[in-house]
Amino acid sequence: MARCVEQIDRDRLTKTLCELIEHPSVNPFGEAPRGAEEGERRVAAYLRDRLTALGWTCDVDEYAPGRHNALARLPGASGGRSLMFAGHMDTVETTGYPQALTGVVGDGRVHGRGACDMKAALACYLEVAEVLAERSISLAGDLLIAGVGDEEYRQEGAKALGASGPRADAVIIGEPTELTLCLATKGLAAYDLRVAGVATHGSVPQHGANAILTAARLLGGFEDYQRTLDRRRHPLLGPATVNVGVIEGGTKPNIVPSECRVQFSRRLLPGESPADVPVELAAVLERGTWSIGEAWWTVDAYELPHGHWLAEALRTAARLSGVPDCEPHGFPASSDAAYFGSPVALFGPGSLAQAHSLDEWVSVDDMVTATAVYLRTAFLTAG
Repeated sequence: MARCVEQIDRDRLTKTLCELIEHPSVNPFGEAPRGAEEGERRVAAYLRDRLTALGWTCDVDEYAPGRHNALARLPGASGGRSLMFAGHMDTVETTGYPQALTGVVGDGRVHGRGACDMKAALACYLEVAEVLAERSISLAGDLLIAGVGDEEYRQEGAKALGASGPRADAVIIGEPTELTLCLATKGLAAYDLRVAGVATHGSVPQHGANAILTAARLLGGFEDYQRTLDRRRHPLLGPATVNVGVIEGGTKPNIVPSECRVQFSRRLLPGESPADVPVELAAVLERGTWSIGEAWWTVDAYELPHGHWLAEALRTAARLSGVPDCEPHGFPASSDAAYFGSPVALFGPGSLAQAHSLDEWVSVDDMVTATAVYLRTAFLTAG
């Protein structure tokens, strides 16, 4: 195992990530891909070409028009446990981000859209495959690499992959966890709160009802709601949270607005239901001419069953690789974890602080460490 870790090629790993960044895969958020930058097809083909050249079997599946998954397998020699390394190929938009699609290397970092979220992990998976091929190593169990689409929106890629049942005995997702072992992820539910008013001339507002001002009064209730959520804590994930992200209303400055729309999201803890959120808010917000519809965007929360062997294997691999913090944590964002149909843990290079930013980057040192952890986990699990 130690000799395999020594075989990790830092320059090749860096080059792979740069090439992945230069294959654009912007998520079109519910639409069919509209241009050269959107959709996962190019990254899926890149994974297929790299892995088939190393002796893996790989299928690329168009699970929706213009949207793709890639699933590769290195068959095991003697029926041991199977392990999947999974990661999403899609990224958020590149608007306002100069050189977003150019892998820029400097100061021990790789910059570019998707660098840490999460093409760095995909590059690490490919480096694992390269090392195993160079050493002519056959594991006892199957090793799989999955590149999935649409994680940044509705997780349709992971749902499509998991629809036919578990593909592996366990799954590791290389989300940017700052090289910490994450055994739980929050879910997400997004809602529209609509406030009704009465339009009239802006010079006589007393004859109407200003929907924007009513919405403004309601926003204080969201702060009260957060205080109640602060008391609802998960041992790994901390408290549930609520965020108001969009306010839209009115048509002209000289018209009293008859409608205002507030979009907000709730980060869900394992066991919470999106259906409970409107009921909880109704108990906190002042009564009035407002309504909350059903959640229009949901992502399930996930928690690895307590005591599962995957957690110990990953923790051991992290300790052997010199990771300073090997204790279990929670991942504050949502992920694909709930949809693979297999036990899942998250561990990857990069930080959410850089994800989705206009200067996204990942440390090459962290990529090397993550690759070492993945290799060791593969030996401990499927070896």
